[in-house]
This record gives sequence, C-alpha cells and structure tokens, in this order.
Amino acid sequence: MLVTAIDHIYLTAPSGSEDKIREFYGEVLGLNEIPKPPQLADRDGLWFDCGNLQLHIGTEAAPGNAYSSRHIAFRVSDLDAVRATLTDNGYAIEEDSAPLEGRRHFYCRDPLGNRIEFVETIEEKRLKTGDWMTKPELLQEYEIADGDIERVAVSTDGRWLAVGTSVEDDSGETASIRIWRFGQADSPEVEIEMAASVWEMAFSPNGREFAALSADGSLETWRIGDFESEQFTELPEGSEGLAYSHDGGLLAVGAGDRVKVFRPGLDELQTIRPGLGTIHALAFDAQNTLAVSGEAARIQLWQVRPVQLSSWEVLGHEAPAAQLCFNPVQPLLAALTRDGDVLLWDINTGPEDPQLVSDMGDANALAFSPEGSLLAYGGDDARVTLWDWSAQQAVAHIEAHAAVLTLTFSPDGAHLIAGCDDGRVRVWKVR
Repeated sequence: MLVTAIDHIYLTAPSGSEDKIREFYGEVLGLNEIPKPPQLADRDGLWFDCGNLQLHIGTEAAPGNAYSSRHIAFRVSDLDAVRATLTDNGYAIEEDSAPLEGRRHFYCRDPLGNRIEFVETIEEKRLKTGDWMTKPELLQEYEIADGDIERVAVSTDGRWLAVGTSVEDDSGETASIRIWRFGQADSPEVEIEMAASVWEMAFSPNGREFAALSADGSLETWRIGDFESEQFTELPEGSEGLAYSHDGGLLAVGAGDRVKVFRPGLDELQTIRPGLGTIHALAFDAQNTLAVSGEAARIQLWQVRPVQLSSWEVLGHEAPAAQLCFNPVQPLLAALTRDGDVLLWDINTGPEDPQLVSDMGDANALAFSPEGSLLAYGGDDARVTLWDWSAQQAVAHIEAHAAVLTLTFSPDGAHLIAGCDDGRVRVWKVR
C-alpha cells in the first residue's frame, strides 16, 4: 500500500483570525497548540496536536467555509459533555437526521465557518455483573527466570504482553523487559536487558510506542512491533510514576518531586511542581485530568490539556497513595495506599469522602476493567478480588497461588493478568 496513514488535517480561516482559532480549538476544545516548523513560522495560521495526527489551520482572503459541508470529525469519549461545553460557549449544535449504527454524533461550526463533527462510539453490549465468571479459569502461565516481577502490561490491540522485572543490587541477576505475543507462553518474542530495575512501564493507547522507567531514572521508549529503541532521557534516580493520556498524545512521568509531561517522542511539554514530595504514582482520566500522588497524604488533580497552573485535591486517606487508577468511563479514582488499603473516590460528588473497598492492609495491585464495571485488586494473601463498585460487592475471588504484585486486564476485558512473587505471570479468563 502506497499510503500508510493520515499525517495531518488542513482547514482554512479568514486572514487575521488567529485569536478566534486559538479560542475555539485551544480553549474550548482543549487542543494543544504546537509551533510550526522554523521555515513556516512567518506564515499566518496555527497548528494543533490531536494525539495521533496534527490539525493545521491556514488563512486566506475568502475561504467560504460557511457554505461548505466538508468537515473533520473528532472522536470524543463523552458526547454530552462536549455538547454542554459548546452550548455554554455560545456555539449552535447541528443534529444529524440520519443516526449511525454504533455511534452518536452531531455537528457545529467553528468561529471561521468550518463544519466540525463530534463522534462518540457506543458499545454494542454493555457488560453486566452476570457476564463475569464467578469461577475464573486459569488459562496460561508465563515464567520469569531472573528477577522479581514488578509490572505487567498489554498493548492496546491485545497483541503483546510485557513483563518488567526488578533485581537486588548484589543478586548477580539482570533486570529485563520480556515481551511475548499474548497467548503464546512458550518463550518471549523480545528480551531487553535493562541497566536497573524496571519500576514503571506502559504501552501507549494509540499503539505507537512502549515506555519504561527504571530505578536509576532512565526513561526509554521503543517502537511497538520491532521494539527498536527510539528515545531516551535521564530523570532523577528513584523516580516513580508513569502514565499515558487517554489518546496517547501525552506521557506523564514522575521526576523526583516533579512531574514531566512529554509529547510523543519524549518532546518535553511542561513540568508540574505539585509540592507533594517525591512523586509515587500518576494516572490520567479520559478528559486528560492527571492525578498525582507523592509522600504527602493528598492526591492532586491537574488539567494538562489545556494547561492549567493550579490543581484541586482529593483527600480522606491517612497514608500516601502508592498506586492510582481512573475508571475508564465514570468519574471514579481508585488508590492503593502505602498501608495496603484500597480506596475509591467519586471525583464529582465526594472528593473528600472515599469508599473503603478493602482495609486488609496487604493489597499490592489494582486495575479497572476496560468497560469500568469492576475493580480488581490483589496482594500478599495470594488472592485477587473482582469488585463490582456500583453494587459494592465482590463478583469473584481468584486463587493466585502466590502473592500478587501487579495486575492488568486485556483490552477486551476477557482476561485478567497477574504478576506473582513466585516468578510467574498468570492469565485467567474472567468473562
């Protein structure tokens, strides 16, 4: 195939309208403005980052946009929220008389007359509690010969399973990242030797890259597929916390007592100084709100697209949060504290009044299911609990055979993956 992807979208606007462009696309829609290349810097117009491509808006004398049906379509996670934002800012909504199967959408005109479509995909089947297996089935085990399992991650397309390990300084073992084709447990497809223990790692949601943060402060990204190293930078030793935004357009990483926010390719966008001491954990929600926890018993929420220089806080926990996880659908934030407790906040209604999910004091890992109905957590008791947060009850308990150190779901929600302290990664069918 000669064409491999769409690189950017180009729209037009009347000459001298940059302020209106910036107000609508930057302030109302929250797109991140990016600089034009030096050779184009003297031209009118603005460029914006849209995650996996760019939006270029140029100017001309009389573009005639108001009379054209040509348009671009933005995919959104909450169509009603977008509708409310546009309406509150005085933009008229144009409903479509021909609904599309599996999606909701509407149109509006930007201040320059361009027709813009907003699309939200509708899941054909919403999972109910009854869809989850009360006795999950153990399907596979992946064995790690050297080091302790620190993190597991699955790529967005469900193709790759990555396992990062940590080692003791005097053990003589080598920390590594092993990557299997998910479902083929015989031997890893890729083995990457690391200079220090792997503390954090994740696949980007847009399928472009894989990132890992090591104990020595090394932050590195690899291209997904052949897993060739692409970018590398050094952060303070002992840095913790790594999270991609929902669209993969931003990567937030703890850097000592600060948070570095990068665009793709480790292009640094900004530095956040939360004042929480050393950063422990980070998580993005679907609206690009970044949750940050550190040594203090507070969790801060920062809006990073568009950038805001202030934050608000989530309270009600006595010990610092060691792990954070946003519900993919609902405004819920889960936290695992240094005391091993699992807490759940409704950000909209109770940011200072968390629900205590587990106070056993031995939890080490937690993860939301992809459609958001369940919260999984596990720990030193060698058991994983699948918790229905809306019904406030356990759906299933899984015997993990060893202490659970890290958890994740497959992208389709059909499998739960646990890294255990006996050097094995176990995969269960859970629905």
